[in-house]
Amino acid sequence: MSGYDVIIAGAGHNGLICASMLVKSGLKVLVVERNEWVGGGVLTRELTLPGYKHDPFGSSHVWIHLNPDFKELQPELEKHGLKYIWSEDQITGHPNKYEGDGIVVYKDVDKTCDTIAAYSKRDAVRYKEIYDEFGEIQDGVIKSMFDTPAPPSYLYQGLENNPEGLKRLRDFQLSSRQFTLENFENDHVRAFILGWAMAPQTLPDQLGTAQGFYVMIPSIHYFGQSIPEGGSGMLSESMKRYLEANGSTVMTGATVRKFITEQGECRGVRLESGEEIFAGQAVVSSLDPYQTYLEGFDDSELPAGFKDMVRRFKFGDITIARVHYALNEAPVFKGHPDINKTAYQRIFGNMADIDRQYLEIASNKAPSDPFLWTAAWTTMDPTRAPAGKHTLIMDTFVPVDLASGEDWEEIGPAYCRDVLLRQLRNYATNMDDDNILAEYVETGPSLARANLCFYRGVTTGGERTLAQMGAFRPFPNYADYRGPLKKFYMTGPSCHPGGGISGMGTVAAREILRDMGSITEDDDFDF
Repeated sequence: MSGYDVIIAGAGHNGLICASMLVKSGLKVLVVERNEWVGGGVLTRELTLPGYKHDPFGSSHVWIHLNPDFKELQPELEKHGLKYIWSEDQITGHPNKYEGDGIVVYKDVDKTCDTIAAYSKRDAVRYKEIYDEFGEIQDGVIKSMFDTPAPPSYLYQGLENNPEGLKRLRDFQLSSRQFTLENFENDHVRAFILGWAMAPQTLPDQLGTAQGFYVMIPSIHYFGQSIPEGGSGMLSESMKRYLEANGSTVMTGATVRKFITEQGECRGVRLESGEEIFAGQAVVSSLDPYQTYLEGFDDSELPAGFKDMVRRFKFGDITIARVHYALNEAPVFKGHPDINKTAYQRIFGNMADIDRQYLEIASNKAPSDPFLWTAAWTTMDPTRAPAGKHTLIMDTFVPVDLASGEDWEEIGPAYCRDVLLRQLRNYATNMDDDNILAEYVETGPSLARANLCFYRGVTTGGERTLAQMGAFRPFPNYADYRGPLKKFYMTGPSCHPGGGISGMGTVAAREILRDMGSITEDDDFDF
């Protein structure tokens, strides 16, 4: 089989959007996927009962709407079934079991600050200041997320010669805990803030994570939060349909075993069946670095020491314990009435609760009093369940390995029932057994089977440490989406800017088009 300009290994949303951008530029692309379906971490399945549509992995779509290239593709994808539903007012709820009515994040920042002020007026003022400061750096944030990473010194050069810039540079070096303690005074507000910061599975004492405060929270107010009608997977399905409607191919049920090289060039892929397929212009891997390099190439095909560098790439030691429910009715939360108007809740207690959970994670223990993330997307999108019924996602962070030697797959159902559900009942009034029609539990082992890029059940594509971000992601000297062989490229969450539904595959597509001479630096988006 031949005649393709580009072959992409892996039909996750980043591989698909990379292909979509290449097809939009007139190229013929083949996307090869081992599963019988597309989407990777962005798909929708009936996990519990017929008619109940669940998003097994990624579900909230925020970052992709910052991506300028996605905005150009979006009208084409809408012709193929993509339709976004937006949280126009209430976005996330933060119920509190200790005191007060909790905090509600609205699209409107002032309404949000009113609920924060019920705990601390000073904290409400500081929250608004961070929001305002984002307006000053918004263009730079978008540029840095959706372009090839700049050298590390650029950030320092841009800030170090200005007194205010130097202060900001100092803040960027802090851990998320340090930043929280310095900038906010109320314990419950601190827990709310810190909980947001750790969403990408960063650790509270991990240095350099404070800069996320200037992006994570303000982005919700500037750009909002959305979900695709019919499920998260409609993003992936619309791209598949777009590719096929424009003469390209998405091949499912086909596992890439080797990348074919000749004289220092990557020429194509060899499938598990033994079939070889060649590309005229480029080959792209949207698989993780281990699958790509440790399994996809022989040692002799890569530069000396390259595989040792790949082995040093660290995915992390935190995974997820998650349960999907089919429900008679959506959870009814205590506290502020608008919490029940949010589809998505981030449920943190206080700082001591967060400390305890991460101490238990560090000790390889199942968290005993965990924070929760819950989402009943059917309250926004009724098409995801039979009339009047609902779905719910609930999860928390847990260690990959347990000191007890227990297997997460064996203890997962009991843990979700006896720990997670028990915790939810502290906040919701109607989550009794009669409300639950069916459940589906997901833990690290099943995550790793479902998607080989979820190495050991880690869903982020790799730790977000200073040594693995920006110009160091996935490896030093290879952050420009180009591999160590000619005509070979990388995309996916192990590349910059990391995990999440961002459509960052467009950045790799731009580098491919540059190398082909289809676009120049002057054609690049500019702010």
